[in-house]
Amino acid sequence: MNLFGARQKQLLSFLTANAERETLDYVLQGMKEVLGDEMPEEDAVRAYLQDPDEPISLSTEQQIVALDKLLECAEVNLRTLCDLIRYQQLKDARVVNSVEEFLRLVRPDAARDIQEEDAD
Repeated sequence: MNLFGARQKQLLSFLTANAERETLDYVLQGMKEVLGDEMPEEDAVRAYLQDPDEPISLSTEQQIVALDKLLECAEVNLRTLCDLIRYQQLKDARVVNSVEEFLRLVRPDAARDIQEEDAD
């Protein structure tokens, strides 16, 4: 394998590990908010998310919350991806020239919130 191929594989491995960590953090944070004192150990949640068919120590409620938070995270990521594609299409068509214009066009309420935060 050439050097470029090896570095590309290494980058992909890093990005995958980073995405898995971000997803696990999102799920754990959401589970803590919902479960409070009934929060399982991080290793148990990780094992469950990596292979939900294997026997695990999570209760049914903990499994439901973990999957709900995992699906919520996937929904957020899908929405972000769709917005990025939509932005690129509109920019290529010269409908918008900046992210700010895109936000004003697609999400006027979100754009107003951002402007108010910037003003503070």
